[in-house]
Amino acid sequence: MSHDMFEGHLVRLRGVRASDWEHFARWDTDSDAGRFGWQIWAPKGEEAAREFAREESAKPPDPWNQRFIIETLDGEPAGSLNYRADQRRFGFEYGIALAREHWGNGYAEEAVAIVCRYLFGELRLHKAQAYVYAFNERSLSMHRKFGMTLEGVLREAQFTAGRFWDIHIFGITADEFFARYGADWGEQLSAAD
Repeated sequence: MSHDMFEGHLVRLRGVRASDWEHFARWDTDSDAGRFGWQIWAPKGEEAAREFAREESAKPPDPWNQRFIIETLDGEPAGSLNYRADQRRFGFEYGIALAREHWGNGYAEEAVAIVCRYLFGELRLHKAQAYVYAFNERSLSMHRKFGMTLEGVLREAQFTAGRFWDIHIFGITADEFFARYGADWGEQLSAAD
């Protein structure tokens, strides 16, 4: 059994390494996945991908603003998760992106649970929010399954694929998270599958 709070039953979160440039470069070539996560980026060269990973890996740990690599317990990078905390309102927002070959395995849900456990349980944050595009059915489903509440809709707030789309805003408080996942969230998360 691992005693690392950044490791679950399916994935672990780790810092970005300079060698992760190859993963970022490959992930950036999947336009559909990019659209689901944030936006489609224009192609960049190998050196730009190397520089991005070098910069991310060189950043000192910042508990209020962090990017992780999501990797399987076998050590295979599956995607990334970043969050930004707002200490004044005791909340945070996060973004998550998984490589296509890792969709549907429960990795996103567990990665979000790990981050919530850390930010709620260690940094006293009170609320998590996620912004999900209306066309991203997988993410909408995952956030509902996770136990988040749909708090609102920003109408026609994201432009992609030739049109404007709604953005759904989901939220969960620390109390709601711990009521759902309890003291041993990993066991509860596995039982929910």
